[in-house]
Amino acid sequence: MKNKRSIIAVFLLFSAACFAQDKSIDAEARRQIDAGNQAWIDGMKQGNVELIAATYASGAVDCSPDGKCISGRAAIQDHMKAEMAKLGKAESASVTSVGSVQQDHFVYEWGQAEAHFSGGRKIFDRYLTAWQQQPDGTWKIFRNLVIPSR
Repeated sequence: MKNKRSIIAVFLLFSAACFAQDKSIDAEARRQIDAGNQAWIDGMKQGNVELIAATYASGAVDCSPDGKCISGRAAIQDHMKAEMAKLGKAESASVTSVGSVQQDHFVYEWGQAEAHFSGGRKIFDRYLTAWQQQPDGTWKIFRNLVIPSR
């Protein structure tokens, strides 16, 4: 009986996840989120932290895979500057959005971001990002969580 309940529970969760992924994203939200992801790519390749930081809301929170979080766009930008100073400009960068779902003024997006630097150094992060529609209609990163690899 327990096994049957477990199978039903998994089926219901899977069905809900599939349904959530089928919800369409507002076209303007999708356009701005894609532009935000492109800003990360361009910012990494140009060494332009301001370009990346501009995609964050003023009260955003950015969390590393080990759970350390930075609050506020200015603090996030300072952290990015320090990291960019260590790594330099990326030779290549990409963002692959694997899925997203919209609920009111939030879009939850997940995927992976990758950047390669000289000397074989690289960033490969899986992420979950909550984008929030701002009062002026723009979409900015509200919460960003880098998912641990294990």
